[in-house]
This record gives sequence, C-alpha cells and structure tokens, in this order.
Amino acid sequence: MIKLKNISFGGKVLLLFLFLNGVSAKCVAQDVDYKAYTLFVYNFMKYVEWPEAQSKGDFVVCIFGESPIQKELAGLASSKKLKGRNIIIKNISKPEDAAGCQLLYVSASKSGNIKALKDQMMGKPILIVGEREGLAKKGAELSFVTMDDDELKFDINKKEIEQHQLKISSQLISLGIVVN
Repeated sequence: MIKLKNISFGGKVLLLFLFLNGVSAKCVAQDVDYKAYTLFVYNFMKYVEWPEAQSKGDFVVCIFGESPIQKELAGLASSKKLKGRNIIIKNISKPEDAAGCQLLYVSASKSGNIKALKDQMMGKPILIVGEREGLAKKGAELSFVTMDDDELKFDINKKEIEQHQLKISSQLISLGIVVN
C-alpha cells in the first residue's frame, strides 16, 4: 500500500499518470522496462505541441538504432492514435533520414551520435528523446533517467525544446527534471 502523505505533489501526479496507464513507476536499471518507456514516449507526444504544419497527417516516430522499444511502440501504434492521427513507427540508420519525423528516439547504442543529430535537426520541429541517461544535457530535448530508488523519470532540456519550435506542457515539466 502506498502512503500518499509522504509523496510530493509532482510524485502523486506521476503515480496517477502511471496508474491510469497501467504501468509501475519502478524499473530495474539492468532490466529496462520498455513498456514504461513506451508509455512515457506516448505521453511526450500528447503533452508537447508541434507547429501547425507538423500537426496534420500521420505522426511519425523515428527510432535511430536498434532498441527493444521498437516492438513496444509498434504495438502502441497499432492500437492508439494521437489526437486522431495515425502513429507511424520508422527505424532509421542515418541522422538525415529523420527529416520527416516529429519524434526521434535515439537508442542507447546510437547515443554517441547525439551531437551530429542535434546539428542535423537544428531548428527543425523534431522532438529528440534519448534512451540513455544524460542525453538531455548533451542536446536531446528529453532523456530517461533512473533514480537511486529505481523510479523512472526523465530530464527536460527546455532550451532545446524552444529551439526546435516546440512547446511543452507545464504538466509534463512538473513531472520531469529540468536540466538547464
């Protein structure tokens, strides 16, 4: 049983957010819960606003590199829509292939390419989400972080989000860790 009295408001919102979506707030660092990552990515899509021109047609999520999240995101895309839009999952092998994406998920295996990706996507309305901890400090807009108590959270780089012509909900900001 969880005692909510000792949990901050942001923590309560995160618990509610995860509970309503059927996912535990815990994951073990060695055994990544890609279902939880997928849920977070889906909610990033819901709580980030793209410019009008990118808010029509299919919503394209590109995955740069190999990651187990691809299977989870494909399952999500087959059963959910984003504000009435179909969700399309694409795997890409080069940064320049991300031009038609609204969200670019950078796998841990490709995290060393974050600077090249940042340079390639400069000023374009593409949300870069890093699978590996610390990527928001290096140029991604969002990246996952596992806290000491194994709670899954995410870093937010508001400066990068603004440079990519995106707007992030204050609700999402309250759940993450702002790194700049």
